[in-house]
Amino acid sequence: MAEPTSANLLETNHIILLVVGGVLLIIAIFGALAVIISMLNYEESPVHDRLRMFKEKGTFEGAKRKAGAFDDLHEALLTFAEPVSQKLYGQNLKYQKEVKSMLTEAGLLDTEEQVSRFMTQRAAVGIVLGAVAFVVTFVCTFGMISYCLFALLGGFMGGTMIPQFLLKQKAVKRKTEIRYTMPDTLDLMVVCVEAGLGLDSTIQRVAEETERMAPEISHEFKRLNKELNAGISRIDAFQNMGSRAGVDELRSLCAMIVQADKMGTSVADTLRVYADDLRTKRRQRAEELASKASIKMTFPLVLFIFPPLFIILMGPIVISTLKSFGIG
Repeated sequence: MAEPTSANLLETNHIILLVVGGVLLIIAIFGALAVIISMLNYEESPVHDRLRMFKEKGTFEGAKRKAGAFDDLHEALLTFAEPVSQKLYGQNLKYQKEVKSMLTEAGLLDTEEQVSRFMTQRAAVGIVLGAVAFVVTFVCTFGMISYCLFALLGGFMGGTMIPQFLLKQKAVKRKTEIRYTMPDTLDLMVVCVEAGLGLDSTIQRVAEETERMAPEISHEFKRLNKELNAGISRIDAFQNMGSRAGVDELRSLCAMIVQADKMGTSVADTLRVYADDLRTKRRQRAEELASKASIKMTFPLVLFIFPPLFIILMGPIVISTLKSFGIG
C-alpha cells in the first residue's frame, strides 16, 4: 500500500483549510447580518420601555425580563465601539448635524442620544465586518499579515458605510410614500374643512384617519398636532413640519396653508387646487417610470437572455462545423 506523499498531504491540508474557511465565512456572514439588522432597530418598543420603568421602580414584579444572550452581546459590542465612534465622529459637529437630519427624514428619533447611538452603531458594524474580513483572509491566505491588515481596513470602512446607506434608503422610501399619499390626504382635509371643522381639528382628524392608509403622513400630522397643543404658533409648527420631512411637496403645502391663514383666503380651495396639482404630478411620475422600464430591461436582456439564446441557436452550427473540419 502506497504511503501518502508530502504533496498529497499539502493538497489535503489546503482542502481542509478551504472547507473550514467556507464554513467560517458562511457563519460570519449570517452573524454580521444579524448584528446589522439588530443594530438598525433604533426605536424600542414602548411596552418594553414601560415595563423597564416599572422594574427600575420595583413596583411591578412581572416586569422582570432577563435580557437574551444576543442582547448582551449587542450592548457589549456597542460599549466596545463607543470609544472608536468618539474618536472618528465625536468632534465632527457638521456630521452630527447631518446625522440628525437623516434620522429626522427617516422618521426616527433625532435626539442627541440617538445621534450618538447611530454613530456608535456605525463603528460597531465596521468592527464586526473588519474582524470577519480579517479572519477569512487569514484562513484563505494562510496567515499573510499584509493581506489580513488590508482586509481589516477594507471591512471596517465598508461596514461603517452600511448603516448610513440603509438609513438614507429608509429616508428615501419614506419621502416616496409621503409624495404618493399626499393627494388622497389633501382630499380628506378638504372634506373635513368643508364639513365645518377648524384647521386644528382637521389636522387631528386627518392624523387619526390616515394612520393605516398613510402612516408616515399620519406621523407628521400627529407631531404637528402635539406642537400646536404645546403652545407653538401655527406658523412655526407648519414651518417645522415642512422642514422636518425633507419633502418639497409637503414644504410647499405648509407654506400655502400658512399664507392662506395669513391672508384669510379659503383653505379648502387652496387644498383642492394643490391636491389636483399633486395628483397630476403623481401621474406624470408614473408615466416617466413606465417609459424608463423599456430602457432598464435592455441590460437584463443583453446579460442574461441573449447569451443563452445565442448558444442555443449557434451551438449546433459551431459543433457541426468543427466536426466537418475534423476538430471535434
